Amino acid sequence: PVFTDLDLVDTTPPVITLNGSSTIQLNIGENWKDPGAAATDDVDGDVTSSILATGTVDVNTAGDYTITYAVSDAAGNAATAVTRTVTVADTTLPVITLVG
Repeated sequence: PVFTDLDLVDTTPPVITLNGSSTIQLNIGENWKDPGAAATDDVDGDVTSSILATGTVDVNTAGDYTITYAVSDAAGNAATAVTRTVTVADTTLPVITLVG
C-alpha cells in the first residue's frame, strides 16, 4: 500500500509533568521561584519550551494561588492542563509587650 501524509495524522496530545510538588507552601515575604513543568509529545518530542504558565503568586499577601500550565503540539492537540497550588501563609507569631 501507498501511505500519504493524510495517513499519519497526529491526534495524540502532549503530556505535561510538574517539576516538583503540585502544592507548595511559603511564608509571607519568602522568595518564590516557579519550578515549572516539562512536556513531551509523541511526534514533536520535547515541547517544554512551548508551555504557557498562567497565574501569579503574591508573596506579600496570605492566600492560595494557582499556576496553570498548558501546551499544544504542532498539530494543535492541547495537553490536559496541569495546576500547582501555592499557599502563602502568615506563620509569624505576634509579639506581646507589657506596658508598665
